[in-house]
Amino acid sequence: MEDKTHIIPTGLEYDRVLWGLERYGVSKIILLRSHSEMELEVDPFVERLKQHYSHLVETNMLQEVYLDNSNLGEIFGTCKSLIETESSLGQVYINISTSTKLMAVGLVMSTWCSDLSRMKALPVIYYASPESYANTGILGYASKIEKVLAQFESALKKKPEEVFALLQEVTNFLVTFRDHGSGIGRGNMVMVPFMPISLPSEFEMSVLATLETFGGEVARIDDIVKALAPGKSGKPVRENEVAIRSKVSYHLRNLENRQLIEKVPSGIGTRVRITPLGKVFVRPRMLRAKKLD
Repeated sequence: MEDKTHIIPTGLEYDRVLWGLERYGVSKIILLRSHSEMELEVDPFVERLKQHYSHLVETNMLQEVYLDNSNLGEIFGTCKSLIETESSLGQVYINISTSTKLMAVGLVMSTWCSDLSRMKALPVIYYASPESYANTGILGYASKIEKVLAQFESALKKKPEEVFALLQEVTNFLVTFRDHGSGIGRGNMVMVPFMPISLPSEFEMSVLATLETFGGEVARIDDIVKALAPGKSGKPVRENEVAIRSKVSYHLRNLENRQLIEKVPSGIGTRVRITPLGKVFVRPRMLRAKKLD
């Protein structure tokens, strides 16, 4: 099994932590924790994660690293060292959606400045965007509570059901926050490219355009090969496909390393999917081509 290490800053999050671990797979977790008193509020989420991945705790593959998350220099130095060490052993995934903005900036900076020569693979930086946020409508609760408190004794005597309904509503909100964290559900997984990134070649643009034509992904690599080898080169179709297959496989590896496509294992082969970053490169080109037609 390939070593897959996730570096995750702790915060008031659970769903957004779990999503990345389940999406990419995990053999080791490094939690970046703060020395601040805020960590007392974070502890319940960390304990739930430890229970969920108790097998990693038992083998010392779930580790906690403490730092000052308000000190950009300390964040940079600590994270750069961790990223270089873990990347020399296997694939590293970095979740920038679970803590402060300063921590996210420090993680991105330290990743981009890490020594590539020591890495088995480029780190994957990702941002887990939730379906919704627990604090949505929280100001509405404040106004409702203020209204009840202003006439509490009267409300308790004349409309106890309304007081109970409000308490139940607030309780449901707190339970949701406790169970999911501030980000609820799974919206979009946004990939942050490793910089500097080289532009796609003409052939790579053709591969990306093919994926877009198929709706963003194909069920098998063969679908790309057949689309790019229609037999118009003068060679027999089969011979042309063999030549193109080798070229496609080579460039897919390059595109995957630059996070412009991703490969997803499936029962019938390997699905190939264009990433949001890949769309950024190819869509303007396709739009220009459409206008010329």
